[in-house]
Amino acid sequence: MRKSAVYIALLLLAGCAQQSGQKTEPTPDPEVVGGNIEQPVTPPVVEPENPVVVPVPTPEPLPQPEVKPEPMPQPVVTKTDDGKLILGSEEWLWISQAQQHIRAKVDDGKSLSSIGVSNVQAFERDGKDWVKFNAGGQEVELPVERWLKSKQRDTRQAVVKLRAKLGELNELTEFALTAGKGIVLGVNFIRDVAIVDNSRKFVQPKAK
Repeated sequence: MRKSAVYIALLLLAGCAQQSGQKTEPTPDPEVVGGNIEQPVTPPVVEPENPVVVPVPTPEPLPQPEVKPEPMPQPVVTKTDDGKLILGSEEWLWISQAQQHIRAKVDDGKSLSSIGVSNVQAFERDGKDWVKFNAGGQEVELPVERWLKSKQRDTRQAVVKLRAKLGELNELTEFALTAGKGIVLGVNFIRDVAIVDNSRKFVQPKAK
């Protein structure tokens, strides 16, 4: 009986010694694949400082040249205060029989107007003297108002009436037929209705 108790005690001691020889290791935590995951670090919010604004100097405007108003065009004076036409030393005269404007010289020193013609031929019609001539490329036939005798030669010069328009003037005027070209307006055309300003030309507009 005593031997059995000793034997059991030995077995218990041997079991305790075996348990004490085994070390209990702590169970490791399961590893995370890839190592430790670092949490992203949010950078601190830095409040921006008020920027220093450097003012840009505004360039001074360039001085603008002074714009002077254009003078109002002065109306062309074609009449005197008492209503007479002002004629220049030259004007455009409309001759109805020739149907064209002809440049005319205004001469208040001539008593009778004259017109340069060519191919003058006198003839009778119904017992009256007529004359045919070329003026401005047109052939014209007109009755003779009167004849002028030449003091130097034994010839005569026909005087006819032509419808002439100049500005507001529309006159049936006597013209002496002369050889050549051009028209001279004399006193018989401008008397009491116009004056001459020799410093000007073509004062009156062309009229038909």
